[in-house]
Amino acid sequence: MSGLNHDQNRRQFYRHPIDVPIQIYPQSELAESAPMSDLSEGGLAFHTNVFIERGKVLRIRIPYVDPAFDAKCVVRWQRVFGDGDGFEIGVMFLDEETAFRIKMVQQVCHIKHYQKQQRELGRELSFGDAANEWIAEHAADFKPTDMPE
Repeated sequence: MSGLNHDQNRRQFYRHPIDVPIQIYPQSELAESAPMSDLSEGGLAFHTNVFIERGKVLRIRIPYVDPAFDAKCVVRWQRVFGDGDGFEIGVMFLDEETAFRIKMVQQVCHIKHYQKQQRELGRELSFGDAANEWIAEHAADFKPTDMPE
């Protein structure tokens, strides 16, 4: 999986658009929080004002799921976005086990996004109520991934 280029990653894994903040740790301390732009079984992309070189190993943390999602990844690509005032960075997860954990993270992120959308429409939903509504409408889109034996 580590030998795939950016285009091959896009074809291999469906990317879910996500607008949940993540935490980025280039070393051992938190460097910044950044908005995630998409999430797939192979990796994720996020926006930042900091250029991060290809090949750089990062730790990504998504604190909005319980337990928090924490994974090592490597920067696979980067591109300028907007008016040149920032970058979109694409990373690939280094641990194959991460692909199996990411399905739950994707669902939680989508539910949080749905809850936020409903709040903007004037509906205050608990996470549980938002989850029930979202799952009723979208659960078929999240077929289980085959687990290794």
